[in-house]
Amino acid sequence: MKVLTAPTLHAQTDFWLEEFATPYFIFRDAGAELTLASPKVGPIDPKRGMPKNQTPEMARFAEDADA
Repeated sequence: MKVLTAPTLHAQTDFWLEEFATPYFIFRDAGAELTLASPKVGPIDPKRGMPKNQTPEMARFAEDADA
């Protein structure tokens, strides 16, 4: 299975990592071949680093060399 993911960025917001990391691992864990494409992805939201905003998927993404 091949999956193309294209995260988008609104002009007023930063990229929220969880919105990408959660489906990324769902597809990858299912054995999908993932391709990332985006015309514009801005900075990752700085609030993502705050402990209260961390999800298991975000922590896993940060520690995964392939991600």
